[in-house]
Amino acid sequence: MPDTITAAEAWLATADPDPVHATRWLRSAKIVLLPLGRVWAAVKTSEHEGLAAAAVVPGPIIHDPVGRAVYFLIPPDAGWGHPDSLRLGDTCWLSTPVPSVTEPPGSYWISPPDGSGLLVDVVRLQAALVGRAEAGQ
Repeated sequence: MPDTITAAEAWLATADPDPVHATRWLRSAKIVLLPLGRVWAAVKTSEHEGLAAAAVVPGPIIHDPVGRAVYFLIPPDAGWGHPDSLRLGDTCWLSTPVPSVTEPPGSYWISPPDGSGLLVDVVRLQAALVGRAEAGQ
Protein backbone atom coordinates (compact mmCIF):
# COMPACT_ATOMS: atom_id res chain seq x y z
CA MET A 1 0.00 0.00 0.00
CA PRO A 2 1.45 3.41 -0.92
CA ASP A 3 2.40 5.77 1.90
CA THR A 4 0.71 8.75 0.28
CA ILE A 5 -2.96 9.48 -0.10
CA THR A 6 -4.62 11.23 -3.00
CA ALA A 7 -5.83 14.82 -2.77
CA ALA A 8 -9.42 13.56 -2.94
CA GLU A 9 -8.86 11.13 -0.04
CA ALA A 10 -7.23 13.88 2.02
CA TRP A 11 -10.15 16.20 1.30
CA LEU A 12 -12.70 13.56 2.32
CA ALA A 13 -10.78 12.86 5.53
CA THR A 14 -11.10 16.54 6.57
CA ALA A 15 -14.80 15.91 7.20
CA ASP A 16 -13.94 13.60 10.10
CA PRO A 17 -13.03 15.15 13.47
CA ASP A 18 -10.11 12.67 13.33
CA PRO A 19 -8.77 12.74 9.74
CA VAL A 20 -6.25 9.99 10.55
CA HIS A 21 -9.16 7.72 11.48
CA ALA A 22 -10.95 8.50 8.21
CA THR A 23 -7.82 7.92 6.15
CA ARG A 24 -7.22 4.57 7.82
CA TRP A 25 -10.77 3.43 6.96
CA LEU A 26 -10.59 4.73 3.40
CA ARG A 27 -7.35 2.86 2.81
CA SER A 28 -8.30 -0.43 4.46
CA ALA A 29 -12.07 -0.80 3.98
CA LYS A 30 -12.45 1.48 0.95
CA ILE A 31 -15.39 3.16 2.73
CA VAL A 32 -15.79 5.40 5.77
CA LEU A 33 -18.73 6.79 7.72
CA LEU A 34 -18.31 10.58 7.73
CA PRO A 35 -20.25 13.29 9.57
CA LEU A 36 -22.12 15.83 7.49
CA GLY A 37 -22.19 19.56 8.18
CA ARG A 38 -18.46 20.14 8.71
CA VAL A 39 -17.09 20.21 5.17
CA TRP A 40 -20.26 19.44 3.24
CA ALA A 41 -23.90 18.49 3.62
CA ALA A 42 -25.76 16.17 1.27
CA VAL A 43 -28.99 16.10 -0.66
CA LYS A 44 -30.55 12.64 -0.82
CA THR A 45 -32.79 11.86 -3.77
CA SER A 46 -34.51 8.78 -5.08
CA GLU A 47 -32.38 6.65 -7.34
CA HIS A 48 -34.44 7.45 -10.45
CA GLU A 49 -34.48 11.22 -9.94
CA GLY A 50 -30.90 11.36 -8.72
CA LEU A 51 -29.37 9.41 -11.58
CA ALA A 52 -31.13 11.66 -14.10
CA ALA A 53 -29.92 14.82 -12.31
CA ALA A 54 -26.39 13.42 -11.94
CA ALA A 55 -26.15 13.27 -15.73
CA VAL A 56 -26.34 17.08 -15.95
CA VAL A 57 -25.02 18.36 -12.61
CA PRO A 58 -21.26 18.37 -11.92
CA GLY A 59 -19.67 17.78 -8.53
CA PRO A 60 -19.24 14.90 -6.09
CA ILE A 61 -22.15 12.45 -6.27
CA ILE A 62 -22.57 9.04 -4.60
CA HIS A 63 -24.93 6.30 -5.77
CA ASP A 64 -26.16 3.76 -3.22
CA PRO A 65 -27.80 1.04 -5.32
CA VAL A 66 -28.74 -1.02 -2.26
CA GLY A 67 -30.59 1.89 -0.65
CA ARG A 68 -31.76 3.06 -4.08
CA ALA A 69 -30.59 6.62 -3.38
CA VAL A 70 -28.26 9.23 -4.82
CA TYR A 71 -26.37 11.70 -2.62
CA PHE A 72 -25.14 15.07 -3.89
CA LEU A 73 -22.47 16.73 -1.74
CA ILE A 74 -23.36 20.40 -1.27
CA PRO A 75 -21.94 23.28 0.80
CA PRO A 76 -22.77 22.83 4.51
CA ASP A 77 -24.48 26.23 4.73
CA ALA A 78 -26.53 25.85 1.53
CA GLY A 79 -30.27 26.09 1.82
CA TRP A 80 -32.51 23.48 0.26
CA GLY A 81 -36.20 23.34 -0.51
CA HIS A 82 -36.99 20.69 -3.11
CA PRO A 83 -39.94 18.58 -1.87
CA ASP A 84 -38.89 15.23 -3.40
CA SER A 85 -35.50 15.16 -1.70
CA LEU A 86 -33.96 15.48 1.72
CA ARG A 87 -31.16 17.74 2.91
CA LEU A 88 -28.87 15.92 5.34
CA GLY A 89 -26.71 18.01 7.66
CA ASP A 90 -25.24 18.28 11.14
CA THR A 91 -27.00 15.33 12.72
CA CYS A 92 -26.32 12.90 9.87
CA TRP A 93 -23.50 10.62 8.73
CA LEU A 94 -22.87 9.28 5.24
CA SER A 95 -21.14 6.08 4.12
CA THR A 96 -18.52 7.49 1.80
CA PRO A 97 -16.52 5.27 -0.55
CA VAL A 98 -12.89 5.91 -1.43
CA PRO A 99 -12.78 8.18 -4.54
CA SER A 100 -11.42 5.39 -6.74
CA VAL A 101 -14.61 3.33 -6.25
CA THR A 102 -16.63 4.30 -9.32
CA GLU A 103 -18.76 1.22 -9.89
CA PRO A 104 -20.73 -1.31 -7.86
CA PRO A 105 -20.97 -3.49 -5.86
CA GLY A 106 -21.99 -1.26 -2.98
CA SER A 107 -21.99 2.51 -2.84
CA TYR A 108 -19.82 4.18 -5.45
CA TRP A 109 -19.04 7.59 -6.88
CA ILE A 110 -20.93 8.65 -9.98
CA SER A 111 -18.69 11.70 -9.92
CA PRO A 112 -15.84 11.44 -7.40
CA PRO A 113 -14.35 14.45 -5.62
CA ASP A 114 -11.13 15.78 -7.10
CA GLY A 115 -9.69 17.09 -3.84
CA SER A 116 -10.21 20.76 -4.72
CA GLY A 117 -13.25 21.17 -2.48
CA LEU A 118 -15.64 21.62 -5.41
CA LEU A 119 -19.19 20.75 -4.36
CA VAL A 120 -22.48 20.43 -6.22
CA ASP A 121 -24.09 23.78 -6.97
CA VAL A 122 -27.53 23.71 -5.32
CA VAL A 123 -29.07 26.09 -7.87
CA ARG A 124 -28.11 23.75 -10.72
CA LEU A 125 -29.24 20.71 -8.76
CA GLN A 126 -32.63 22.23 -7.96
CA ALA A 127 -33.06 23.26 -11.60
CA ALA A 128 -32.27 19.72 -12.76
CA LEU A 129 -34.75 18.19 -10.30
CA VAL A 130 -37.47 20.78 -10.93
CA GLY A 131 -37.01 20.44 -14.70
CA ARG A 132 -37.65 16.70 -14.48
CA ALA A 133 -40.72 17.21 -12.27
CA GLU A 134 -42.16 19.82 -14.64
CA ALA A 135 -41.57 17.53 -17.61
CA GLY A 136 -43.61 14.89 -15.79
CA GLN A 137 -40.79 12.36 -15.76
